[in-house]
Amino acid sequence: MANEYLGSDLPDAPMVFLEFHGNHGVDAEFDLCRSIFEEYDLSRFDAGASDAEMENLWTARRDLAYAVASYDPDLEPLHPGDVTVPISAYPEIVHESKRLAAEADLLVPCFGHAGDGNLHYSVLVDRSDSAMVDRGEDVYASIVRRAIDLGGTSTGEHGIGQGKREYLDPEHGPGAVDVMRAVKRALDPTDTLNPGKIFPETARGERVREPLDDGST
Repeated sequence: MANEYLGSDLPDAPMVFLEFHGNHGVDAEFDLCRSIFEEYDLSRFDAGASDAEMENLWTARRDLAYAVASYDPDLEPLHPGDVTVPISAYPEIVHESKRLAAEADLLVPCFGHAGDGNLHYSVLVDRSDSAMVDRGEDVYASIVRRAIDLGGTSTGEHGIGQGKREYLDPEHGPGAVDVMRAVKRALDPTDTLNPGKIFPETARGERVREPLDDGST
């Protein structure tokens, strides 16, 4: 997808981009990293990229969301996916995403920030095909639930908003969510801040309690 969008010639295979920074010990870290990759059927390890090559790599990474969205004119991303899991569980969430995609016969490109366990995924669907959209919604939700089961979070970057508030209880537990709701009600009793999101029931339809007039300031 990146190659088609950018006219680049990156290998059509899973890729990891890494930068090493420091004024000492970098060579040892580099060698250790390479030895780890070589244990996993590594096909290629390109090192010592020039500034121009590095810029091309990071351009490909930065533009992946646009590349995915423009890949097929008949398909579009259902929702932005941004689950995050413990780094040790990152391979599992990637494999699970691909497994679910294959089972549902859907295209689900994955990319993200492996260094902090954040996986971006896009479930591509034809919105005129209701059955396909339903399968896509199931895959999207299944990836979120699996991330939570792995000790992760439903959103690493994009926030809860309206789309992921149903996952607050499974992720944090009802007690913790009740505390969040109470804080929202205490600080924003008239639901002025970002109304209708996350906890729309905190003020809408409820009588807002007026402060007591006890003569104090």
